[in-house]
Amino acid sequence: MKTPYQIQYESFAKAGGLYDERHAKLYAQFANDLIEDGSFSIVHKGVAHACYTPLVIEEARHLKCYVLAPLAVLPEYQRQGYATQLMEEAEKQLEADVIFVMGEPHHYGNRYNTPHQVRPPVATKAPLECWFARELTPGALANVGSSRSTVKGPYAEPNMWGHPSEQV
Repeated sequence: MKTPYQIQYESFAKAGGLYDERHAKLYAQFANDLIEDGSFSIVHKGVAHACYTPLVIEEARHLKCYVLAPLAVLPEYQRQGYATQLMEEAEKQLEADVIFVMGEPHHYGNRYNTPHQVRPPVATKAPLECWFARELTPGALANVGSSRSTVKGPYAEPNMWGHPSEQV
């Protein structure tokens, strides 16, 4: 069985185009650092892995929130539903109110489509259209206006919020 590091590394190393060996090592180590720091880690069927880090919305501290990253599926298993299955299982286990993710709209736009005004916890050059939320508790974000959010640990490092072209 592959470790979370191996799943992350192989997924990014073989993604082609956007990522290279340096990014693969960076994101695999990021996953290890998150796990060591206590972030929720889930491996699905030995082919997919993700971490979920607690996130606090300043204006709604009572909500149980997480930010998802990194998420990886071994290349030979991509586009077969493993990422969706992993996210569904993680959402059940976490019993969260809201899950956030910074990512590409074509990857996350359908699943993470709750309108919100919560700002990312770290300054990033990424457009706010790439900062997605998924309410697991209906209406959780309904009365939350423009609010700061915070994370602790490895995900508070600004380098992890940049575009891969800016990494390493």
